[in-house]
Amino acid sequence: MKIAIIGPGLMEIPPKNWGAVESLIWDYSESLKQKNIEVDIINNSNLNAVANYLNSTNYDFIHVQYDDHAGPLSKLLNKPFCSTAHYGYIKENHSNYGGWDHIYQGFLKSPGIISLSPEITQLIKKSGYSGFIKTLRNGARTKDFKYSTIPTREALCLGKIEPRKRQADLSNICENKCMVDFVGPIIDNRFKENNTCKYGGIWSKPELYNNLTNYKCLILLSDGEAAPLVIPEALSAGLSLVVSETAAANLDRTLPFIHVLPNGCLNEFAITVIQKAILDNNKYRADIRKYAVDHFDWSVICDEYLDIVEEFINENRVSNNSNQQIH
Repeated sequence: MKIAIIGPGLMEIPPKNWGAVESLIWDYSESLKQKNIEVDIINNSNLNAVANYLNSTNYDFIHVQYDDHAGPLSKLLNKPFCSTAHYGYIKENHSNYGGWDHIYQGFLKSPGIISLSPEITQLIKKSGYSGFIKTLRNGARTKDFKYSTIPTREALCLGKIEPRKRQADLSNICENKCMVDFVGPIIDNRFKENNTCKYGGIWSKPELYNNLTNYKCLILLSDGEAAPLVIPEALSAGLSLVVSETAAANLDRTLPFIHVLPNGCLNEFAITVIQKAILDNNKYRADIRKYAVDHFDWSVICDEYLDIVEEFINENRVSNNSNQQIH
């Protein structure tokens, strides 16, 4: 089987440091190749060039992994494809962000959609989409993450420090109450360190794989997320989770190491939940790691992905045969 994955064309793949979609595309490609699937990454923002190449090349499956490209490619490509949306506010009422409503309407013209969570799938169907749609969560290179049974630090907030992820607010409420390290590029100039909340710089990929397991708890209290990659990564390293409702996609909320707070919950109750997650982590750490390997390892994700790919190919083959019989 031969698959083409279409990237944004905004930075190199794999990315040197930060670039969630680019990292995801690379992980898909490398994991599928381990299953003897031929994969090409087409990472070019010139969509006319992308379409001309794809229209003249025989791929079994084309996957557009960038929201903005789906609408234009639905007009330029003469063959079926699936798209995935990664927009952080897709589940929220934030259509004014970056002209999202226009992008979303174009995205809905995709012949097929692979959605990142059941909630996003439901939203897309409510928007009137009646085409091929399946749900598949993001994965992690679970075995690449160092795993320690004796973490030395308490809580971590990992990701670009920006208003959407609420790190500035989290730092304020945690002052003198929780030890939290913040790692990632600083975009939000409201973010300040204090006695118990410290900035840890920007990690490289090797540092991510090595350092994550030093912590007991990951905190992600964003007010907008699709299916954040940092969640399965943290689980792979044995961390408990304290996440907002919007960041809790695809998680089993019955598990004692997963704590989901309402969006916007940055108060004393949140502090209590974070403290409990830190305190209880050691007794659940092995179970956390197993949960990650069983549910989020790329080998598991890619098996499910290939089932979706086969179903999409077969559905389009049947449709093409029916159209030929009509004509």
